[in-house]
Amino acid sequence: MEKDYIQLPPMPSDTPTELVAIVWIYVKMEEPEKVQILDFIRENVKPGTNEGEKEKLMELMEKSKLNPSPYVEEFYSLMQELIGTLIAQACEMSACIYQKYCIEEKSTKEISEAIHVPQDAVELMAQYYEKNMK
Repeated sequence: MEKDYIQLPPMPSDTPTELVAIVWIYVKMEEPEKVQILDFIRENVKPGTNEGEKEKLMELMEKSKLNPSPYVEEFYSLMQELIGTLIAQACEMSACIYQKYCIEEKSTKEISEAIHVPQDAVELMAQYYEKNMK
């Protein structure tokens, strides 16, 4: 039986291990799954996010003369964008809940209805602010 090898794209040495692990899992997927994952990520990433990282990756690949699958390149880039988007959204939600709960003194139910977030998630953030703001 012939061994099957996986080629990851060149990555900066400070790439978070979590991102490397995600790329590794993606590379091992079958083609239809890869296409499905990429379509999902494309739908959930804000356009124009983190274009510099994508350009950096392309430069590194050209210099190293490696030709990994275009799916892997796109997945790596989209995962970086998705992670950045998720972090930005989490910070935005946290700031919104802080504003409404701590400053405007609204109830968790009111906040949940206003920002369309499950009430238990709002309560969790409110508990964090209560614990750390006293």
